[in-house]
Amino acid sequence: MPSSNNFKLNFVGIGAEKSGTTWIADCLAEHPEICMAPGKELYFFNEYDPHFLTVKNHRYDKWGFDWYKKQFNNCAARQIKGEFTPTYLYCKRAAARIKKHYPDIKIIVALRDPVDRAFSQYLHDQKIGLNKNLSFEAARKKHNSYIEKGKYYKYLKTYFELFPKKNILILFFKDIKNNPKQTIKNIYQFLDVKNINFQPPSLYKKSNTASRVKFAFLNNFMIRIEYFLMNKNLAKLHKILETSGIRNLALRLRDLNTAPISKHLLLKTHVKKNIRKNFQTDTQKLQKFLGKDLSAWLK
Repeated sequence: MPSSNNFKLNFVGIGAEKSGTTWIADCLAEHPEICMAPGKELYFFNEYDPHFLTVKNHRYDKWGFDWYKKQFNNCAARQIKGEFTPTYLYCKRAAARIKKHYPDIKIIVALRDPVDRAFSQYLHDQKIGLNKNLSFEAARKKHNSYIEKGKYYKYLKTYFELFPKKNILILFFKDIKNNPKQTIKNIYQFLDVKNINFQPPSLYKKSNTASRVKFAFLNNFMIRIEYFLMNKNLAKLHKILETSGIRNLALRLRDLNTAPISKHLLLKTHVKKNIRKNFQTDTQKLQKFLGKDLSAWLK
């Protein structure tokens, strides 16, 4: 069992995927009072791999806190430390592990219209090679996570059961898009930084924008190699690839194999209405629980 010893983590971003989390992480990393681990997503507390949901993730139980703490070696003692892994939201084991080691930690959550989030995940999965030549309709039938990950109430309630409500900040993608200055100020206030009026360079930048893959077979090949290593329980080899920088090089090559989408892609109205039915019950529960008007997500 890994030990956190005296290592203190002040905050963690837990999700939701494709809801502005990269923008949040970029802005926080640029604040001089805050130190983020290099590379946004550490996946340390996850029970399963974020892409292959039946494959065990070995970072917590085999790599341990020695590896985790090293991700923050660049942090000064006076800085508050945090990381953003959007898949923590969907993992009860991650919630329990975070609670065990950091019961007083502050938690940041960003939410987005679940239909738009699902479509954005589809575009991302095309980019990384998970969806090879699949339409959105075919991909969502293949990947249950497109719908499942938009059921926010189902997963948020676990965190609200484990942590004090005052320690959880809920944000909305619409506010990030329409009023980034106030949104980041709210986050700074939540984290108790002194300079809440600091404007990060990424404040008005669009982060992690949708892109298309140039050669689908290449990205598909790279992600299948990673799947093979994890599925065959070759955790030590996977760790070597991670710590040596080879995996990061592969990720950079993957990103070079993409190009920005030249026009805004939209779901057809009938497809959007059909998908929205899957979220109705959960969204109604979330609306009541948060006391937030989410009627736009129910139309």
